[in-house]
Amino acid sequence: MKRVLLILLALSALALPLRMAMAISVPPLIQPEWLNERLDESGLSIIEMSNESSFTFDGHIPGAVFTSKSSWREQNDEDTLIRLPAKSLENRFRELGVNDGEGVVIYYKGNDRDEVLGAYYLFWLLHYLGHTNVGMLDGGWYGWQQAEGPISDEAGAVESGDFVARPLPALEISTEELDAIRDHYPVIDGRPATHFTGEDKFPANPRHGRIPDTISQPWADFLRTSEDGTIYTERTDLEPFFVQHDIDPSTPMLITCLGGTGAAIDYAMFYSLGYRNMRVHDAGLREWNVRELPLISPDD
Repeated sequence: MKRVLLILLALSALALPLRMAMAISVPPLIQPEWLNERLDESGLSIIEMSNESSFTFDGHIPGAVFTSKSSWREQNDEDTLIRLPAKSLENRFRELGVNDGEGVVIYYKGNDRDEVLGAYYLFWLLHYLGHTNVGMLDGGWYGWQQAEGPISDEAGAVESGDFVARPLPALEISTEELDAIRDHYPVIDGRPATHFTGEDKFPANPRHGRIPDTISQPWADFLRTSEDGTIYTERTDLEPFFVQHDIDPSTPMLITCLGGTGAAIDYAMFYSLGYRNMRVHDAGLREWNVRELPLISPDD
């Protein structure tokens, strides 16, 4: 009996490495043709960022499950939206059927900007949780339609997955730490250009302006709108940006925005070009300004 138990324990220990070995290796930016060729393979989860109505009635990529941006964030004591605790995030991914070690593909429907922001935020969240075998579908739903990828209207029951969160704190930076080290590293501000200059601001932001010595790279620069109104992203030529600011793949970058979702778009675009040394300021300018930390405004 003891020998049988030892064999079972050994097989159990091998199960995770075996599954991870079988998982599909996912590039950070996925072409629709690449995904279409692998739809029937195991070891791959596909997540759509939209809502139940769009997922059901507008169709979806075969085998996909859906989620919404609001499912991944909560409000802290300073009325700032931040990610859920790691254990809660782990449970969310399990509810979507994501297994530990398998490849994940994320795409957005593009009915509004929140769907795009939410999809890229999910990309960063998976990285933060120690799961980098994840990719964004180039062009999202619009790109899939343009490539004439198959569309399904079937939505079966989702079997719970066994995703395991292994948080990497080095991919996140708190407001306190950002204030302490911002003079030593490039700080990228992902907000719209007029918000960066202080001419305008999001209603939720209590103050106009920017953190001193920050660099502007608006996430909205990557947004496009199709003729039918679908929003999608397109990676632009970022080489001039990196050259201008003397940034190379080894340069540590701190990325902020009003909140973490906009910063996550910059993070994913940079990551797809080989940049890895990045930390996202999830609480963003909203928390920075609530705390009345240093800011350059148009009147300065």
